[in-house]
Amino acid sequence: MSDRVWDRKRRQLIESLHQGAGLETGLARGPYGVGGRTCGRYVCRACGQDLIARALGPAAKQQPHFRHESGSECPASRQRRERARDDDQVVIDLRDTLVRAWPGIPVDLVLVHPPEPEDGDGGPQTPVPQPPAIVVCGPEGTVVVERVRALPGPDRVKARARAVRAQFGPGAAHVWFLAKDPLQFTRRGTLQVRPRGLGGADHATVAPTEEQLAVIAAGGGVYWLDGQQVLIPYGVHDFVHTPREGEDWDFNDWRRDWPNDWRISHPVPAPTATRWGLVPLSLHQLTSTKAAFSLREAREVMQRLEDVERARWRRRRADARELHASRQTPPTPALSFQRPAVLPSRSDAPGAARPAGDPPLPQPRPGAGADAAPVPSGRDGQQSAPVPVIPPLPRHPPLIPPPAPPVALPPQPGPGKRRGLRGALRNLLRREKS
Repeated sequence: MSDRVWDRKRRQLIESLHQGAGLETGLARGPYGVGGRTCGRYVCRACGQDLIARALGPAAKQQPHFRHESGSECPASRQRRERARDDDQVVIDLRDTLVRAWPGIPVDLVLVHPPEPEDGDGGPQTPVPQPPAIVVCGPEGTVVVERVRALPGPDRVKARARAVRAQFGPGAAHVWFLAKDPLQFTRRGTLQVRPRGLGGADHATVAPTEEQLAVIAAGGGVYWLDGQQVLIPYGVHDFVHTPREGEDWDFNDWRRDWPNDWRISHPVPAPTATRWGLVPLSLHQLTSTKAAFSLREAREVMQRLEDVERARWRRRRADARELHASRQTPPTPALSFQRPAVLPSRSDAPGAARPAGDPPLPQPRPGAGADAAPVPSGRDGQQSAPVPVIPPLPRHPPLIPPPAPPVALPPQPGPGKRRGLRGALRNLLRREKS
């Protein structure tokens, strides 16, 4: 058997005929359809037609197999058969992972029946057969996991959500695990985040499609599964800060992009979100709690992002107020350590221009010429010494030349030694006497 077969009676996927104990030969018709409609027990996963089971007995000469009721080959194309087989295999692999993660918890594959009769039971009128859903019935409730290659249209997504609620109860959690491909993962760059206590990180952002928004509107959850990594979305709402009174946002340094900011919506993205940010978690973290998809770690990261968000806004607005205040305050003049030069006073300058406390200038005597210099007088009318003019301090301290190097003196004669002819003769006489 190349393609898998769905058993309507047991509501399970027949993965191998060698493990098919209890199967019936032939069509094995019965009320297995939606609303008790009579149909065959076995259905082809690729085209949706009823199948006939052959050579199931132990005495059969042929290998056990299924064939279509028409007796011909499957009318579905080879590409469609391979796609259906691959989609079912992905669901089976995820089912096996959940079984290992939740020992003792029932994890089954169930074919979700659409509530509309015109949609049939996965019959030939269905454009693309949906793979079976994974149903986990645990103590915390029922979780229905859809593992699809691509989401159907918005109308079929809503119909699928109604079918899940009708089949498993209104309290069933309905989540979709999508493949990480360009059709379901339209990137919008990365978002640099700093959750408090976790350090910096880069979260990928995606543009939500119409189908993904339909899942959120229907009360479901959208996640991406790439191997053992799960990406959980939150809403990113991009906006530009509106300047308030006393704020300037036109920074010309590394804070140039600070007017452009964002806010978060969680635990599921709001419909008005500009884009979706993705929190990466491992599949083991997601299934660490038995019989429940534990989003605790992802929700803690989202809450930290919301807490940091308010602090980020306060910091940016404080810097905007500081920038505005710096532009309104006049610049402080630079301090000058240069002493102003003392200008010589003119004889015709008014007395009010002289510093307070200085004696008044003497008036010229009558009859004296204009060129006669005034003679200062003391208290008793006697002439006093002229007031010396103190020159202004130089701008720079006087240049002190470095000390001259010491001059080497000629060696002095030792005690008792004399120079010259007379000294030499005396020294010679002393040597002869001795």
